[in-house]
Amino acid sequence: MSEITKQVEHDTNQNIQQAVEFFLHHDRIRLLDALYQKYITLGRIGGQVTLKDNRDEERREIASFLNKKFPPQSDITVRLSDFQQALAASNFACDLPELLTALFPDRPHLTNPQRREQRSQAHTQFLNALTTITQQAGPERGQRWLLAGVHGQEALFRRYKNASSQEQDQLLSTLLTVVQALDQLPQPPTYEHLAPFATRISGDPHFLDINTFSGRLFYSALHDLALLEQRIHDEPEDEEQDTQRANPSTQRHLLYYDAGLLLDTISSTIAVYNLTSASDLTGQPDAMITHANQRILILPLHQLLQWPTLTVASQDIYLFENPQVFEVVVDALQKSPSPHPTLLCTSGWPSAAAIRLLDTLLATEPTLRYHYSGDFDLQGLRIAAHLQRRYPHNLQLWHFTPDAYLSALHERGSTLNQAEIASLRHLPDEFAPLVAVMAEQGQRAYQESLLPLLVGDVLRCSTT
Repeated sequence: MSEITKQVEHDTNQNIQQAVEFFLHHDRIRLLDALYQKYITLGRIGGQVTLKDNRDEERREIASFLNKKFPPQSDITVRLSDFQQALAASNFACDLPELLTALFPDRPHLTNPQRREQRSQAHTQFLNALTTITQQAGPERGQRWLLAGVHGQEALFRRYKNASSQEQDQLLSTLLTVVQALDQLPQPPTYEHLAPFATRISGDPHFLDINTFSGRLFYSALHDLALLEQRIHDEPEDEEQDTQRANPSTQRHLLYYDAGLLLDTISSTIAVYNLTSASDLTGQPDAMITHANQRILILPLHQLLQWPTLTVASQDIYLFENPQVFEVVVDALQKSPSPHPTLLCTSGWPSAAAIRLLDTLLATEPTLRYHYSGDFDLQGLRIAAHLQRRYPHNLQLWHFTPDAYLSALHERGSTLNQAEIASLRHLPDEFAPLVAVMAEQGQRAYQESLLPLLVGDVLRCSTT
């Protein structure tokens, strides 16, 4: 730095310091505060400010500095360009932005246009980082989720574009690992427990736990992929309606199972009556099924995973939503001559064990016919629609007709609220005639009222 440059810098600093001392005066500082606000807003020396309720001393000081007169008792209006011109002509000879920075050292001095430009640059940088991860992801899962998923790249950008750089970095790091997990999912019939899989991917067995940020992001990705593959169906709804769906634990088990991942395989069960045989991985029949005879078996997912082959007693398999209805029908069968058909009970929303059993049966015999019966309420019809989506060529609705519904009504039956009726109308078109009658009646009906019909159908099947 030359001596001339040093001298100019010294003089400028001295001028600014003298200006600070001058404008800190109580009759001048209010104007400078207003100028600061206007300059930060516009990002340039432009526009004007107006001071109201002025004291005479304040009016005289400002008029003297600007070398202009203000009418008595009037507001004081000052253009920023006029103030800069007066400042340059004064003994201080400095620029307004330099003066404001020195006068208000504890205030932010990034102007609004500068903030917007920085924010735009930060958005672009963050989007580029997201795009890079998307481009590097595998096309079948990771890339498909990020490009088309409800919680994918677009949603992540909207949610985190204004987050701190630290939070964005954490997301990007987590997202990269989650995408890698999606691209390395096991391929059924190979399955892997979640904790060992998480350890293999991230080094942390709890990385994909649902109570962690990374686990929730992974779950959202699996959910979006299931939507894209039309294995599940979602619709906007409130919290009350959401309780009519599968509970979160069941839904999570199903999503992970479909992704080749296993959680607890003991508590997920299905009740079965009259399986014919089950063979293990070596092709050997399992004695438990062979000797079960006409007993109800409660089969956990853990056991069902050991049987790649299952055979049933009939081409027609009857699925029940309600355990007590299932028991009554089984009791009726056990009092009738053999052969009996195979019966299954989902006990509400189909569990991972139920889906495993249904999948394995069709893998063994693709022409089986599933007949599903349930309650005439939001839950029952949603289960029916869910099973139809999953098994479109094999599942038949069983007494889900307007006539069956009307016959099941009870004079003291519970009422369908308007939110439930609205949700029923989101079901597939096949349910439209039934939904129209249910909306007209405004009442729930239950599978228990159809027992004579259900028992009659199953008994007739046992004699054919």
